[in-house]
Amino acid sequence: MEQEPELIARTADELVGDLNKQQSEAVQYRGAALLIGAGAGSGKTRVLTRRIAWILSQFGAWPSQILAITFTNKAAAEMRERLTALIGPVAQRMWVSTFHSACVRILRRDGKALGLKSGFSIYDSADSERLVKIIATEFNVDVKRYTPRSILGRISDYKNQLIGWRVQLAAYAPDFKPGSRNYRISKFDNVEELYAIIYAEYEHRLAMANAVDFDDLIVRTVELLRDHPDVAEYYHHKFRYILVDEYQDTNHAQYVLVRELGGVDSSEAPQPTAVAAGRQGPAWITVVGDSDQSIYAFRGADIRNIQDFEQDFPDAKTILLEQNYRSTQTILDAANAVIAHNEGRKPKKLWTAVGKGEPIVGYAADNAQQEAVWVASEIARLHAEEGIAYSDMAIMYRANAQSRSLEEALINAGLPYQLIGGTKFYERREVKDALAYLQAILNPADDVNLRRILNVPKRGLGARAEAIVLEYARERGSSFFDALMHMEQIEGMPTRTAKGLAAFRDLMASLSAFARANINKPSEIVAEVLSKSGLLEELQKSVDPQDQSRVENLSQLQSTAAEYEQKTPDATLGGFLETTALVADSDQLPDENEDSGKVTMMTLHTAKGLEYPVVFLTGLEQGTFPHSRSLEDTSELAEERRLAYVGITRAKRRLYVTRAAVRAQWGQANDMLPSQFLDEIPDELIDWKRREAGSERMRAGWGGDDEFGGWEEDDFLSGPVFGGGSYGSGSSYGSGRSGSASGGWGSAAPRSGSSSRGSSYGSGSGYGSSSRYGSYGRHGSGSASSSNRSGKVSTRHVSPKSAPASALHKDNGLNIADFAVGDHITHDQYGLGKVVEVQDKGRNSVITVDFGTDGVKRLMLRVAPIEKL
Repeated sequence: MEQEPELIARTADELVGDLNKQQSEAVQYRGAALLIGAGAGSGKTRVLTRRIAWILSQFGAWPSQILAITFTNKAAAEMRERLTALIGPVAQRMWVSTFHSACVRILRRDGKALGLKSGFSIYDSADSERLVKIIATEFNVDVKRYTPRSILGRISDYKNQLIGWRVQLAAYAPDFKPGSRNYRISKFDNVEELYAIIYAEYEHRLAMANAVDFDDLIVRTVELLRDHPDVAEYYHHKFRYILVDEYQDTNHAQYVLVRELGGVDSSEAPQPTAVAAGRQGPAWITVVGDSDQSIYAFRGADIRNIQDFEQDFPDAKTILLEQNYRSTQTILDAANAVIAHNEGRKPKKLWTAVGKGEPIVGYAADNAQQEAVWVASEIARLHAEEGIAYSDMAIMYRANAQSRSLEEALINAGLPYQLIGGTKFYERREVKDALAYLQAILNPADDVNLRRILNVPKRGLGARAEAIVLEYARERGSSFFDALMHMEQIEGMPTRTAKGLAAFRDLMASLSAFARANINKPSEIVAEVLSKSGLLEELQKSVDPQDQSRVENLSQLQSTAAEYEQKTPDATLGGFLETTALVADSDQLPDENEDSGKVTMMTLHTAKGLEYPVVFLTGLEQGTFPHSRSLEDTSELAEERRLAYVGITRAKRRLYVTRAAVRAQWGQANDMLPSQFLDEIPDELIDWKRREAGSERMRAGWGGDDEFGGWEEDDFLSGPVFGGGSYGSGSSYGSGRSGSASGGWGSAAPRSGSSSRGSSYGSGSGYGSSSRYGSYGRHGSGSASSSNRSGKVSTRHVSPKSAPASALHKDNGLNIADFAVGDHITHDQYGLGKVVEVQDKGRNSVITVDFGTDGVKRLMLRVAPIEKL
């Protein structure tokens, strides 16, 4: 019998002796609800692990009573390693995992109460999109107008809000019955009807396939805990201490899940006393997060979860961690200055004992290509002259589209780099094909994966063969697998098709038998699938050079399975497939102490939680970063500012901020204003190697006394923001284990049962002669670009002498002191509006006005064509 690993006893001084006052207080707090407001780089992982050790050693809890939730596998692995070093091997027996991994374990154990069978499939986004496309095509939906990705996005929104398909169907399409054959959506009065119908059918098909998607892992677990009191009671008794990292990134469903697991809403027992220490009543809940780093609203994250924690838990204690152990004070001062412009946040000011450090370096390039070349040259200089490792440097940007020019510059300079967030390993075609075989072996009812591999590699079973089997399945309300197992009963099937289908069925039966015999050796199952299916042979025979890298990817898949076996005592095929399904972007990154020998490139969203000695923050222009969609929406702009805060605080020793005066979008070169985030960083913190682009210096030369020198009056009087000009318009940047493989592939298998807006300058920061950048505009000196009919970018040069005189020095006479929130105004273009925000910036004062159906607009008061009512 295996001996239970012992817990390493730790004294109080060992656990808190090297912590600062606030960290120590957070570790020792004895109470039912604790919010640790952990600023960037403030040691939150250390505090979390020490608190877990404190609960075990000082509160007398058992390791099995603790549930620690993180957002990435990488973070979970790091926390497990730290806990193992702190409390010994017993840490490996604790539940330290992501939300999704924890839910998989719960559903594997108790999902049968919801009708989920053992070995259920977990669909990733590609699988889900494929299923939605199948449904939409069958229902006669125009998939170019209503793309599977957009439909799936809406379904995901419903699930994140815990809105079930039955609710949507009852509201918008009560006559539709999921599973209806030959259903066609010819027309609909409300697009919600379309979403409701496809949502209902999508859930029906998932149930038939014994599958769940990523969102379902949370949703179905909440359903399980709400609808099955016996299951809920088991987990309420099991988990007495729940700790959640990155709480600001939770969505509504995850918020409810935490409360359901903790029994916060279901228990009538009083809150536990300090003596009981989590043994009675609801679980004790500790959440760690930073509202200033909430950047995933587009994924459904709800910042109110952390902002309202004290309302949700009236007796909650809040402790702020403000001492930063990562960055220099200069970098922190920049981050503090930027985030301070967000309203409604709890005051928090990061500080460090490290010292002031070097100034931030700024560079204004003429265009994106010049920006990239300068970044590459600076990286080369830092490596050659200062000995900084390539792996200690990172380039970050707002959108993946910006990586192209940066990649080209690095390649031309001969610099090694790795791009994070491109096509993920497990989403590459050949890897998806191999995984589809494994999923179909484990769960034959999985129609999406089974249909994917029917003719992969090509075996003469094209669309017609698939349609014959599918029609038979639809007529009987059964799965594709069931129809395949009874293909002899399908009338009128061509002999050649029947022969091909029989061979495929025999292949899958053989692979399934091998999997059952070697269920604890996933790497051998992978090798058998690659060999017998013909996947590997087809690629090895190919003369296409790219196919050689695909062979290497399949080799890597087998190596990954072998690595999983070595690390997992109770390894199974189902367990291996779970690990592949739950991989995140950031899990591709090398470990913290591993020297990859490469510069890292990634989006700012991917960079969250990471740190580098040197960071290049690129594309700091209005319409690029902040994103064009945010410039007329104050809540979106606040999130963009939080993203800037995240980007700045990734840097440990040196931060570079760069921008381009011209950036190409949709085949047209657009003049770009500096990001308002640059204006929010105190000037004395930035050492500008090049403050203005060449064209901007030229414009500043002839702008005269005009504050916005070179801008035409019409630029401000015709467009939406400040009553005027749009910039960059058209931009659109925008686990428990399955015990065995299903044996369904035997020949005697039993029959189964049944748009983007144009960007506009709207910061109100005032980029004129009073701004450190000088004056610039869209017209006049320098180069202005347009797109000709062939789609190529052309550039026209305009003489400074021919530039029209700007009339912006003319003031409409309105005074910001005369305006207040709640006032009503009328605008020449938008009509009646209500003032929702007033910003006194002197001559460049701004008001934010809600025009109802025309949206919320930010207007520069002195040039806006408005009248106060």
